Amino acid sequence: MSLLPRSVFGQLALVIALVLLGAAVLAVALGRELATRPAAEQLLRAMDGFAEVAEELARSQSRAAAAAHLRGAGLQVSDAPPPPRPVRGAPFMRELIAQARQRSDSGRELRLGRIGRANVVWLKLDTQPALWVSFAFDRRGNRALRFSVLMLVAGAALVWVAAGYYARRLVVPLRRLAQSAPALVRGESPALGAFDGPREVRELARALAESSREVREAAQERTLMLAGISHDLRTPLTRLQYAAELLPDADPQLRAGMHRDIAEIDAILSQFIAYARDGRDEASEPLDLVVLCRNAASASQQPWQLDTPRHAPMIGKPMALLRALENLLINAQRHGAPPYSLRLHRQGEEWCIEVADQGPGLPPPLAGRARQPFVHGEHGGTGLGLAIVERVARQHGGELRLLPNAPHGLRAVLRLRRGAD
Repeated sequence: MSLLPRSVFGQLALVIALVLLGAAVLAVALGRELATRPAAEQLLRAMDGFAEVAEELARSQSRAAAAAHLRGAGLQVSDAPPPPRPVRGAPFMRELIAQARQRSDSGRELRLGRIGRANVVWLKLDTQPALWVSFAFDRRGNRALRFSVLMLVAGAALVWVAAGYYARRLVVPLRRLAQSAPALVRGESPALGAFDGPREVRELARALAESSREVREAAQERTLMLAGISHDLRTPLTRLQYAAELLPDADPQLRAGMHRDIAEIDAILSQFIAYARDGRDEASEPLDLVVLCRNAASASQQPWQLDTPRHAPMIGKPMALLRALENLLINAQRHGAPPYSLRLHRQGEEWCIEVADQGPGLPPPLAGRARQPFVHGEHGGTGLGLAIVERVARQHGGELRLLPNAPHGLRAVLRLRRGAD
């Protein structure tokens, strides 16, 4: 399991946070190198100069005289060394003490201490005996440091919020576009006003909408062409059927064969038109799957065993679903063997329609191909029946599965999302 975020917004937020954290660490490091260390070196040189003057005064006059001059200047002087304290506080003081320890060969020493509530730095002078002189340490430096750190954190937070806002402006239109992509592929036309955001996202949305419009126009032209072909072919088919009835001395078997061929051609034309229309233009409405299952079974030429609940409400396209059920029943009767059964049951948020027979079944490698258009079986047909069922299932957020029916036979499972009851 990856710990990295999977969304674009999460990845952008993580990158921005890492960049800001790296910038803060770099700022602290550079601040120490470019400000703290030089300032500590300068202050230490000033204190060395002061110590040289005080030590020279003690050597030229006396130690007592030097101590009196220092007290007269307002400095705190002590003969006893102050108790050692741990080096804490601001980075500047830690750097000052560290540099002073590197110069321990001069006989001088720096220590941190307190006099009352004041923080002081004690300087040991190289005199005999040693004198300790205190310098008040103003903690406003710590407050300035805290203020600088606070400003750095506030600036980083503002940058992160601004970057997150612009990242969201990029991610939200992409998410909406991804949600609308299936509708665009189907040829539907969602409102482009929802795709605001950067120019590139708007251009992508326009390109997809234009492609969707072209797909929709091509589908309409295909439907119109097939409808015209159906109308033009059914007229001579009707004449042929009428002429076959009027043949005076025709063989009854020949006449029956002609009627079967005419009926098969008419069924093929109906399948082509159904596949071309695919139910896309049909509006969804509340329906009862139990009624559709019973209507499809009653229109069949074979007896069917029905196992359904009292009601199975859902939102869907009734004509497309009825056509899909009829195709499943016809496919079972054409390729299978009785007894035939139709079972409708609820599984989670889906309705499952199982159409089973006791025929030879279908090998698993051929189950996927059977749902593709124009895949013919040994019993003939257009090869569009299961392809139409698969398309109707996708329109209702479901799928079609072809499974073995133990001990033998085929079980076609049509899964449909229930939607609103």
